[in-house]
Amino acid sequence: MYDILILNGKIVSGEGNPWFYGDVAIAGDQIVKIGRLAREKAARIIDARGSFVSPGFIDGHSHSDLFLFADPGAEQKIMQGVTTENLGMDGMSVAPIDERNLAAWRRHLSGLTGASRVEWTWRSFADYLNAIDALPPSINVTSYVGLGTIRLNVMGMTDREARPEEIEQMKRLAAQAMEEGARGISTGLIYPPSQYQTVKEVVEIAKVVRNYDGIYDVHLRSEGTHLLQAMEEVIEIGKQSGIPVLITHFKINGRKNWGQSERALKVLDNARREGVEITIAQYPYTAGSTMLHAVIPPWFHTRGPENLIRMLREEKETIKKDIRERTDWENFAGNNGWENIVVSSVETEANKKFEGKNVSEVAAMRGLDDPADAALDLLAEEELAAGMIIFSQNEKDLVNIMRHPSGSFITDGLLGGKPHPRVYGAFPRILGRYVREQGILTLEEAVRKMTSLSAEKLRLKKKGRIAEGYDADITIFDFDTILDNATYADPRQFPSGVNWVIVNGTLVVEKGRHTKATSGRTIRVR
Repeated sequence: MYDILILNGKIVSGEGNPWFYGDVAIAGDQIVKIGRLAREKAARIIDARGSFVSPGFIDGHSHSDLFLFADPGAEQKIMQGVTTENLGMDGMSVAPIDERNLAAWRRHLSGLTGASRVEWTWRSFADYLNAIDALPPSINVTSYVGLGTIRLNVMGMTDREARPEEIEQMKRLAAQAMEEGARGISTGLIYPPSQYQTVKEVVEIAKVVRNYDGIYDVHLRSEGTHLLQAMEEVIEIGKQSGIPVLITHFKINGRKNWGQSERALKVLDNARREGVEITIAQYPYTAGSTMLHAVIPPWFHTRGPENLIRMLREEKETIKKDIRERTDWENFAGNNGWENIVVSSVETEANKKFEGKNVSEVAAMRGLDDPADAALDLLAEEELAAGMIIFSQNEKDLVNIMRHPSGSFITDGLLGGKPHPRVYGAFPRILGRYVREQGILTLEEAVRKMTSLSAEKLRLKKKGRIAEGYDADITIFDFDTILDNATYADPRQFPSGVNWVIVNGTLVVEKGRHTKATSGRTIRVR
């Protein structure tokens, strides 16, 4: 007798093969049999007639690092059919962290995490994963260790090349995190302190991580005007270190750069032909999202967040001048215009009225002539704890990138305030809009990009497939009705058509409702 039998479904295995009719038997946390099983017995039988039975979706880029402690049910992901999410993105993991840098790092990340008031009870990477397991969550969790975090522990926010002895310290910290279960390393090369890292520094650390079968996930130094040079930088890191490289949220930013996707994908393909294991990940929207303080040039961040807050109050004109005049950085305002930057989250009640408004609108509401004043004043008042959504991409490039066979799908969602709708809708959006409505991808290829492809990249050995012996992480959806309902105006809306979700053999979504089961766990490499 089995624990769960899924009968009469159309199985899409996650490997890209055509779907087939079949039944799935689950015992404990494993898929134990696939076939015609209508005569078998089980404690629970799910009739999936008319629905597709898929591996649980894998979100390879999540920012739930702290939000899980506020909401272990992870409804915004589970209700999409996501059963595993990967944390520690963009060089900014929340562990390891030493006492000396704890307060500054919490402040620096306050616009990213959506849960800045969560108490950091951990210091080591292992302690952090243990804290997640102690919740426990409804979703499976794996994590990179951020190279920005590692650099912070060794060098603070210093803007200079690392000395040999500092690189050795960083290598030891990276090795320790890998020993404690990290999936690989990440950098956010537009965010301090990752932004200050050189190719040599990253290569030396990457060589250590490669020995643990880890990967290198990178937010490029530029996703707009200098995209191709930024790609060459990380290709060189892959060549010199031998580590697999994953370019996260691959995109073409800035109107003047639109149409460059084909050229950029050729650079990617050429690198693969030369033997560099490099792939990409993508979210299915033409707007991005990050911390609002990313509108400030990196050289103002070098003395830490408290000094930056002081400068916002005392030297605002200097910051405004560099935003206006300098082009040697990833200038969100200069490349896209303040009218295309929307405030997504703040912490103070007095400023909540600005959530969902673009910076030009905020300026008008405050009676200010210069939108830069509105953005910088808001950052000072919020002490950096603000997020933004940036409308910077176009649909043609998005679709070109979506078709690339190496591309997996992600949410990359910040969770506070009035968030980007991708937090609630990314995966159903792909299936509903880009597969069913537009036919950009086949159903089987889209599911592959959501499941087995991500599992292969993240070295998740028993995830991402409907196969005997694999973990019983399963999503059952109605292809005729699956759709994202979250919008920029009303983002906290669950999708339609995701009817059943199973995590490690336990029903977490039943007939479209979260059961409150908490069967998720951390997945550690070692």
